[in-house]
Amino acid sequence: MAIFRHLRFLFGGLSSDLGAAETTTNLARTVSSCMHSMELSALSACLAAIVCSSEQPPLRPLGSSAGDGASVIIKALLDRATELLTDSHASTSYSVSHRALWQASFDAFFGLLTNYCLSKYESIMQMLFIQAPPSAAIIGSGATRAISREMPIELLRASLPHTNEQQRRKLLDFAQRSMPVTGFNTHGGDSGPLLLNLSLANVPSRDN
Repeated sequence: MAIFRHLRFLFGGLSSDLGAAETTTNLARTVSSCMHSMELSALSACLAAIVCSSEQPPLRPLGSSAGDGASVIIKALLDRATELLTDSHASTSYSVSHRALWQASFDAFFGLLTNYCLSKYESIMQMLFIQAPPSAAIIGSGATRAISREMPIELLRASLPHTNEQQRRKLLDFAQRSMPVTGFNTHGGDSGPLLLNLSLANVPSRDN
């Protein structure tokens, strides 16, 4: 649990020392590989530890030059939970209390994740409106690049199977809010990297 409570301390940034950076990357890979053998109750405890940490975890997109170790681990955790809960044989072995514990842990994490994304989006747009000329095309292009660098889209995608309708509505509201600025299309195609390319309608929610 200590690793999940201290994701920012461990993965807040990549060291300029190549050896130290490699050690950090290897640690993330090792922890994420351990997720593949964990059961739902352990995953719930790990996710709860992230939420209860006094430090905001570094929720960066995979491949971020600033370091993506925390996101690699969290995505592996969410993917493992999806695997367990969608496997017809494994899912029947979980009691109502186990499922309730997972959903409570996930709901708390989802709140943390979406609040982070909203805050990040607002800071990106504020910076662009200050720095860029008053041109929607230029601001939209800048927003696309900035969001690609900073928004943890992979974590949002990995969260989708665990969301309820209210949580999906929150994502869709966020997506629609960004449309006038970025010009993205909610129906797929070349919609850019933002939430609008998440294909929400193609993944069943937990309410179904």
